[in-house]
Amino acid sequence: MKIIAIIAAHDEARHIGEVVRGLRAYGFHRILVVDDASADGTGDIARAEGAEVLRLEAGQGGGKGQVLRAGIRHVQSDEFEWYLFIDGDGQHDPVDFQKFLDHLSEHPEGDFLIGSRFQDRHRIPPKRWRTNALGSWTLGRIAGVKWEDSQSGFRMIRKRIVDRLDLRSEGFAIEMEMAMKAADWKLNWAHIPIRAIYHPGPHKSHFRGVMDTWLIAWFSLQC
Repeated sequence: MKIIAIIAAHDEARHIGEVVRGLRAYGFHRILVVDDASADGTGDIARAEGAEVLRLEAGQGGGKGQVLRAGIRHVQSDEFEWYLFIDGDGQHDPVDFQKFLDHLSEHPEGDFLIGSRFQDRHRIPPKRWRTNALGSWTLGRIAGVKWEDSQSGFRMIRKRIVDRLDLRSEGFAIEMEMAMKAADWKLNWAHIPIRAIYHPGPHKSHFRGVMDTWLIAWFSLQC
């Protein structure tokens, strides 16, 4: 099974090395870090740990959707079977990837696997989880699919599905856009329990709370 991992990263020098090292243990076909104009050496650290790095200069990226779409375009012509998407901010534990593989060994028909923080939601800031849960429930009802954690950036999707999605989001709506557009087809969905990790000290997030939640909902309704 050939898998390419795409890691979105912006100023993640503190965590990117650990994420790449954790993934390398699984023998990915390729590990690509898409560096969104980081100013702290994120790309250099990722490269030193053995990842490929696609750097987007200021004006080329500027949003998670643009970053992931650039990563997909960069590897799309390669021959492989699955995309793995994971964030570079250390809030996903690469060790949890084994759970995706375990699921597929028992359910090889799987198509779209979403890492779900539902069982670990007590670790997520309450306001952030409530907006996630409301969006997952509401948009899931519209799409006819039950989602536990639709905004999770840790997900594994068959290449033949991603390559047909015509993704257009520029920001955090990209995860919901993937799910909403994929819901048009009869797919085998799965929720994979993963840890929710929030590091000690001031919480740094590029997610803009109410603003990004509103944009996710608005964009998703147009899918």
